[in-house]
Amino acid sequence: MGTKSNKNISGVIGAIGAVGGLITAVTPLVEKAIDNAQNKPTEKMDTKVIIPELYRKGFPIDLEQAEELLTERGLKFSKSKLRMKEADPKYRDYEDTQVIDSNPKQGAKVKVGTTVCLRYITAEVIEESQKIFDNSVRIKQEVKEQKAAEKQEKKERLKESVSETIDSAKSGLGKIFKKDQKVIESEKGETIDE
Repeated sequence: MGTKSNKNISGVIGAIGAVGGLITAVTPLVEKAIDNAQNKPTEKMDTKVIIPELYRKGFPIDLEQAEELLTERGLKFSKSKLRMKEADPKYRDYEDTQVIDSNPKQGAKVKVGTTVCLRYITAEVIEESQKIFDNSVRIKQEVKEQKAAEKQEKKERLKESVSETIDSAKSGLGKIFKKDQKVIESEKGETIDE
């Protein structure tokens, strides 16, 4: 065993020493990489928040207030206004720039940084919604008045018909009674002038 075996051992020890030195040199770099990975904003991106209440009947929130609420929770926003063709009587009591809907919906759990699309209403759409409502009320009133007039007309026709029937019945009864009277008088020997 001699020199050859000592060379192998010293080679192995040298290799172990080199690996140990390499590990010692790399360790601070690995520790720094681990620290950076733990402090990265990916942790923040994975957290979820609930979209706050942005719209409710009798509790109007305007666009500016909704934007603040979303920003406070780390959410982004986009805006989409209601078009004129979407005017509806249910919007007649709303306020200008009032939020009426969102996508995703309020109450949903989303990741921080998610963009929420805010649907809001404008004064023009509110005005058009009021016109549609007023028109529907006017039409209903006209229909109601027309039905009342038709009912009254029908009542008048029925009254006339009953009156004609009664007059006809009286006339018929009068003739019958005259005939009966003639018969009675003729039996007694009296005549009735016609």
